[in-house]
Amino acid sequence: MASKEDILSKIKANKPDFIELPDMDFSVFDDRKPILEEFIKKVELAGGSIFEVVSIDDVLDKVSSLFPDAKQNYAALNNSEHFNTLNLENVKQAQDLERLDVLVLESDLGVAENGAVWIDDKQLPLRVLPFITKHLVFVLEKNKVVGFMHEAYQKLNLPETGFGVFISGPSKTADIEQSLVLGAHGALSLTVLLV
Repeated sequence: MASKEDILSKIKANKPDFIELPDMDFSVFDDRKPILEEFIKKVELAGGSIFEVVSIDDVLDKVSSLFPDAKQNYAALNNSEHFNTLNLENVKQAQDLERLDVLVLESDLGVAENGAVWIDDKQLPLRVLPFITKHLVFVLEKNKVVGFMHEAYQKLNLPETGFGVFISGPSKTADIEQSLVLGAHGALSLTVLLV
């Protein structure tokens, strides 16, 4: 077997030619659907729940009413210390988060096309959090929802992002006896609170 350097040099020598991205006429996406109505419909279609709140101050009250039995909570919001029952400074490994019931994160971007919400390093204290919590809650201002993914990518500053992901609905699979199972390998529920 060749050494690692030999393999890497062969890969570099056999790169395919760079293909220019096609010119797109984005006006074909202008379907004049109301963006917020479409976003709400797609979040629900993906298995999520969506509620409107008046202000950021109302967010934690709403979360507490939605998940009254939650014992371990964390919100990455300003002035959420009274809500947080988990101190992330005490987390040494992912297993320390196995009992996290509710995670609340603020997002800067939602996409009506698929009900997806963008989250990246600047909103995430730990990258594993949205994938290990039982119930994931996103707080999103109504004016931060765009119609389509190409508009979302135009708003992202990817070179400055170490990690980011679009999340749409709770985790799900339909492999088990052809039945849809929510919460198969991640959050059991996803809730979006529109401010």
